Amino acid sequence: MWKARDIEISMAEGDYGIKLPITIHDVEFSSSDSIKITIKKRPNDEEDVLEKTFDDIQDNTIQLELTKQESDKLPVGTYVYRLDWYQNGVFMCNIVLCATFKVVDKA
Repeated sequence: MWKARDIEISMAEGDYGIKLPITIHDVEFSSSDSIKITIKKRPNDEEDVLEKTFDDIQDNTIQLELTKQESDKLPVGTYVYRLDWYQNGVFMCNIVLCATFKVVDKA
């Protein structure tokens, strides 16, 4: 179960292989662009819980999909995430600087 409300994202513990489309407005992406999601336990943590880059941006939309191994890194809890835009590997800007990413118990 994926759910996105405003910029908060939530998922059920252990879910993987399900695509959550995330559409970015007010910019036009090209084939040289990528979006990176970084998930941390707390905003100022040095260590990332998960980082994933999306190169296939279609109609300003990425498909957030986790593998089983990625999902296993996210036990029940509240995290923060950011979305960064890169062009030809060069950082352009933060699309989402710091928002909530919740993993909820299936029970």
